[in-house]
Amino acid sequence: MKSLQFAMIPDDENGDVLRAMLEDGDDLTIPREIDFHLVFGDEAAARAFVAAVNERPDLIVSVPGVDDEGIWQVTASRHMVPRHADITKLEHELTALAESFGGYPDGWECSRAAGPVDGDDAVA
Repeated sequence: MKSLQFAMIPDDENGDVLRAMLEDGDDLTIPREIDFHLVFGDEAAARAFVAAVNERPDLIVSVPGVDDEGIWQVTASRHMVPRHADITKLEHELTALAESFGGYPDGWECSRAAGPVDGDDAVA
């Protein structure tokens, strides 16, 4: 069964992460929070993105935070099963929305279904 799951996952960055999760023994049929990170050059753009994402009842969005380099980061989260097609679709939707405010994607991550093992998260 595991080899069939491997074969059905597309060969791209998201697929690489999902295959690594399978190799680590994660059960990809169990939903969990998946966090999509997006970055912006200024606070106004980050806040405009947050306001737009807040229109979507299926997502929870963080308050924008700024790092030491002045980059504003926002995390949009959805409780979902980690399926390649669903992750990729939402990643593209959030990327398009972020780009409309001058932002860009900075990957996604999630914990193992049963919780992190040794603090490891899956990251793309």
